[in-house]
Amino acid sequence: MISSLFSKPRFLTIRLLVALGIAGALVAFLRDSPIMGKVEGVGADVSEISFYTLDVPKRLFQTLAEYLESRASMREQIQALEDRNLILSARAQRMEALTAENMRYRALLNSPVAEDATMTVARIVAVSPDVNRHLLTLGRGRDEGVDVGDPVLNADGVMGQIVQVGQTASRALLVTDLQHGIPVLNNRTGQRAIAEGVGRLDQLVIRNLASTSDVSAGDLWVTSGLGERFPAGYPVGLTRETTTSGDAAYLSVTLQTAAALDVESHVLILTSTDAP
Repeated sequence: MISSLFSKPRFLTIRLLVALGIAGALVAFLRDSPIMGKVEGVGADVSEISFYTLDVPKRLFQTLAEYLESRASMREQIQALEDRNLILSARAQRMEALTAENMRYRALLNSPVAEDATMTVARIVAVSPDVNRHLLTLGRGRDEGVDVGDPVLNADGVMGQIVQVGQTASRALLVTDLQHGIPVLNNRTGQRAIAEGVGRLDQLVIRNLASTSDVSAGDLWVTSGLGERFPAGYPVGLTRETTTSGDAAYLSVTLQTAAALDVESHVLILTSTDAP
C-alpha cells in the first residue's frame, strides 16, 4: 500500500521527462525545417491580421473623434463669424444714422443767419405729451446764451421760438401751436400777414386777407421781421390752398410748413438777435 503511493509520483516524473525530451527533439528537428518556416510565416500573418483587426475600431474612433472635433471647431468659427457680422451690421446701422445726423448738422450750420445773430445747435430732449400743445424741450439753456424769444430753426425754415429758459435747458413753442402767431411776408408779392398755428404739425393759416390779394399755390411766405422776434427772410411756409369767405370779402390761406417739425433731432437757436 505504502509502496504504491510512492511509486505513482515517480511514474509521473518519468512521463514528464519523456514528454520534455520528445518536445525538445521535435523542436530541434523542425527548427531548420521548411514546414516550420511556413508555420511561422502563417503565424506572423495571423498575428498581423489580428493586430490590424483589433486596431480598426481604435482608428475608426480616432477618426470619428477628429471629425467631430473639426465640426465643433468649424461650428464655433461660424458662430463667431455670425456674431461679428451682427456686430458689424449694428455698427453699419449706427454709421448710417451718424452720417445722416452729420448731414443734418451740415445743413443746420449752412443755414443763412442774420449778421447780428449767433447760432447754437441744440438737441431735442423731449416733446410735450399734451397733443394740444406743440412744445419741445431743448438741451441748451442760459449757460449757452439762450434767452426767451430766441428763434428756433432747422435747415428748412422756422420751427418756433424759445418761451422758457433754464440754466441748462429751454422750452420752445412751435409755430404750429394754437397759441402762436408769426409775422410773414409773401416772397413773391411782398404782402404782409400773420401766420397762425392750427394745432397740426404741418399746417399754418393766414386769416382775413383781402379777397383781392394776389396769392397763388406754391407761394413762399417768409418771416417779415416785424415784431422784433424773427429776423426777416426765413422760410415759414408754402401756400397750399386759398379759401374765400361766404361774403367773398376775405381770403384765408392754408400754408404747408417749410420746416418738417416732427422729424428733427437737433435744431438751431439764434441768440442775440435784433430785428432789422
